[in-house]
Amino acid sequence: MTRGTGALSAPIFRLALFIVGLGLLAGVGALMGRASGIDADDTDGSATDGAMTHSASATPREVGNGLSDSSAGFRLVLAPTTFPAGLRKQLRLRIIDDSGSAVTSLDEDHGEPPLHLIVVRRDLTGYRHLHPIRSGGGFRVDLTLPAPGVWRAFADFEIDGEKVVLGRDLVVPGELTPRTLPEPALSAEAKGYLVELTAGELRAGVEETVGFDITRAGDQVELEPYLGASGHLVAIRESDLAYLHVHPLERSHTSGVSFVAEFTEPGRYGLFLQFKHAGRVQTVPFTVEVSR
Repeated sequence: MTRGTGALSAPIFRLALFIVGLGLLAGVGALMGRASGIDADDTDGSATDGAMTHSASATPREVGNGLSDSSAGFRLVLAPTTFPAGLRKQLRLRIIDDSGSAVTSLDEDHGEPPLHLIVVRRDLTGYRHLHPIRSGGGFRVDLTLPAPGVWRAFADFEIDGEKVVLGRDLVVPGELTPRTLPEPALSAEAKGYLVELTAGELRAGVEETVGFDITRAGDQVELEPYLGASGHLVAIRESDLAYLHVHPLERSHTSGVSFVAEFTEPGRYGLFLQFKHAGRVQTVPFTVEVSR
């Protein structure tokens, strides 16, 4: 009997060593994943496929690009998700963590509000930039969507020095009249302002400077600070609505504003420039083509 037990002990011992070895390999793999910036619970690429990277080198790492309602351990909850065309209705937002708890302690640096809400129609022909206020365990904002269709809502915020972008759809019932994005152009007019785009060839994967010169009635305008900066730029890729909110270079001049951006994928993008003059915020859309 004793001899039989000894005969079995060697295979059992070898099996135990094999199991321990598998555990060590798994641990090393997890450490390598963290070192490369890949979260073990988020390996679908949503944290790395952003439309552009943030312009300022000291800004936080970008996580998520609005293609999903969850990323980096956070999830976006919206209510309601259906809006009547042209009528104002309150939208409630909550950011939920992995434990199901509401997150309200968002960063408020650089003179900006804690939460940007960008709402754009899926054909990029409608645009809203709002700043919800805190309400209980979440946020709320009044929202008017003027035309039927599916609109994408992007929640853009920073938490513990990390920028997160989450997205969900809102629906406006009614007869949809699709519109196409305008062809790329170097100038656009809006409410008496002429805005000229100054940029070289935009190429995917290459950091580029995108500038805007702004005049009114032939005179250069002196831009006023808007949310702590001379302007804001949102870029959304036409094909999949990948999103990024870019801030300007500090050296931007008073009559214009420049941004540094890296478009990671080729294709057509809608750019939405916002600036403040004479006490009012203006929004000017552009279309750009990014080559491979």
